[in-house]
Amino acid sequence: MNWIKFTVWLLGIYTCYYAILILWDLFRSKYTGHSDDKQELTFVLDDEPVHMVRDEPDALTTESPVISSGGVSLKDLFNLARDESVEYIKAVSF
Repeated sequence: MNWIKFTVWLLGIYTCYYAILILWDLFRSKYTGHSDDKQELTFVLDDEPVHMVRDEPDALTTESPVISSGGVSLKDLFNLARDESVEYIKAVSF
């Protein structure tokens, strides 16, 4: 038996196997009354957005030395590292 004959036999066996599985699934769904058209999953969103108001007075908040917590550009990051404003653990080439 050469490789071409082996491959043809293998493809034939797989084709028969999957054809039997498909026919069995169709036969089973016919007698159980289940079809894919009847099974539909739906979601209903009844939630409405709620506007939250902060009840805490401003006197309870503490002052922070951080001016902003936003991102910085790469150039500003290197300037902060040079000024030792940020802590880094590996050497940075400037």
